[in-house]
Amino acid sequence: MTSATMEKAVTMEREENQWTHTRWMMYQLLSDFIIYRPSVHLVMKWRGKLQRLEWESEAFDRFKTIISEPDTASLAAFCRNETSEYDRLIGQRQAGIPLRESFYAGCEAELAAMRVSAEYDRAGVILNKTSGEKDDELSMELEFMAVLSERLTEQGVRSQGECEQLARIQWGFVKRHLLNWAPAFCGELRKHTDSPLYLSLCALMEELIASDYAWLSDRVSK
Repeated sequence: MTSATMEKAVTMEREENQWTHTRWMMYQLLSDFIIYRPSVHLVMKWRGKLQRLEWESEAFDRFKTIISEPDTASLAAFCRNETSEYDRLIGQRQAGIPLRESFYAGCEAELAAMRVSAEYDRAGVILNKTSGEKDDELSMELEFMAVLSERLTEQGVRSQGECEQLARIQWGFVKRHLLNWAPAFCGELRKHTDSPLYLSLCALMEELIASDYAWLSDRVSK
């Protein structure tokens, strides 16, 4: 093997490991900002984490800039304003923008929840429900992907077969669920807000799902 070939292989492995970690963090970030109000604690937590991540994505850069811009003096006011917007948009499940797959997929709510729950069970994942979330809610589906993404970062302790199976489970879930309705949710959110935070969150979600589906497709087809 030539030195150029070896260098290329090392670069590809580094990029692979980098994305494996980045995608895990991004699914967790999206889940956090759907579940929780944008408090000072939440924003500061993700400010620190995002500074350690690398992803060549305009949506990623935009979101990182938005939560990093407010200084100490203005951060509390920023979070109060965005908390009000959160409560108006999605904080009240019955009055806000629907968060359930069943609404966008046009199917019966309990059936949609049962289908998603079956996928959680097959993957051996038990999700922590903080406020009585339904299994087909966006935060739960994102958290499910975060859990499996974290498992995929443990390549040093998992066999190649286990890693391939984890990739296949995630690929199937994105294809059957998130890819089919998360963009519609983002479209609905855009109609009801001009908040830079939530508009950038939509762009980040769409970019992550599309990029991750392409990456997972390559893992599955090999």
